[in-house]
Amino acid sequence: MFVPHNPPTIASIGAPLSWGLEIGKPKRMVYVSGQVGADPTGKVANGFLAQAKLTWDNVGAVLRSAGMSSANIVRTGIFITPSVDMTPEAKLAFNKLRTTFLGENRPASTMICVHSLMDPSWLIEIDAVAVEL
Repeated sequence: MFVPHNPPTIASIGAPLSWGLEIGKPKRMVYVSGQVGADPTGKVANGFLAQAKLTWDNVGAVLRSAGMSSANIVRTGIFITPSVDMTPEAKLAFNKLRTTFLGENRPASTMICVHSLMDPSWLIEIDAVAVEL
């Protein structure tokens, strides 16, 4: 069981995440390398939200190969490029994708705008840490 730590003495959370997440002694840990919005052939999805959905799907595929799911994620790192216009509508749509993927799980998370990713067509990259209790 994960215990979220969201103290009322710091800023309120504006996204589906936890400021801190406590875990007991895990049996196993899986570190998911950065995933992007490309399919197995390397074809990159068109647009930020399409890439974001495929990126979450790819994170899920790695977890499934380890016998885990999004419920096991304790931390995500989300990297977006300046090409992404994070309007309030885009933020809402992205948070909906994230919530759909994570369900009730609210891992600790960081979102960073980076100068670029390895391939200029990539708009988003997500890495994750998952644990089995």
